[in-house]
Amino acid sequence: MGLREQVHNAVMPRLHARFANLLKIGVDQIDEDDHEADAGDESLSSDISGLSLIIEYEDAAGKTSQRVITCRQLQVRADKSYVQAYCHHRRAHRSFRLDRVIEIFDPRTGETLSPVDAFFAQFDPNKVTKSGLSWGLSVRQRADLVSLLNALVFLARCDRDFHPAEVESIEATVVKFWLEREIAEDCEIEDILDYAERLAPSGEIFWAALHKFKTDESLKRIFKTAAMQLIAADDVIQKEETYWAIEIEDFLK
Repeated sequence: MGLREQVHNAVMPRLHARFANLLKIGVDQIDEDDHEADAGDESLSSDISGLSLIIEYEDAAGKTSQRVITCRQLQVRADKSYVQAYCHHRRAHRSFRLDRVIEIFDPRTGETLSPVDAFFAQFDPNKVTKSGLSWGLSVRQRADLVSLLNALVFLARCDRDFHPAEVESIEATVVKFWLEREIAEDCEIEDILDYAERLAPSGEIFWAALHKFKTDESLKRIFKTAAMQLIAADDVIQKEETYWAIEIEDFLK
């Protein structure tokens, strides 16, 4: 696959041993009762954007299947709630009705994240609560940080190796973000890094983040510095990383 084609795919999440063979299931073995996702919100700055999940999904006929997905955004259509996501089985963007999601699992640990309604409620942009994904940030600050994390994790995972040194680089960037934005609340660094480890963003989400950075000089400066440090963090610069370094410099110049 050409490097530019990565924009139309999502980087692969880490899978727990219990799900190690899940992606070997062919498309013909999963149900047909999902739907192609529409264009949605071009900004893709939702808190759920880039988050990787395993869902157990039931179609209208009662047939169930498990899917590895990278979330895109939540949406309501005709009084039904959906999660738009990149399906790693179909290698395409799909929409899944939330009332047909039976169970949710963390791909890394294999642990259940249910109940389903409560899990997705924490990412509802209309319901900002203490139990949600807040980290003590305003809505704007949280959206900026999620975009920053998605862009950096995309770079870290694009060569299929999320190195511990790259995690440390992301940690340093989060601290810098906190200081530059003069955020009064303590930085919940462990929670933020745990969230980052669960990301498997698509190229689409990566490019949406770059568009955000292009319009915000502070974010652009933080990201460009962080991207170069992350690429060099493990002392091995892969061809994928070289490609994206050139693309970033060209786009954000």
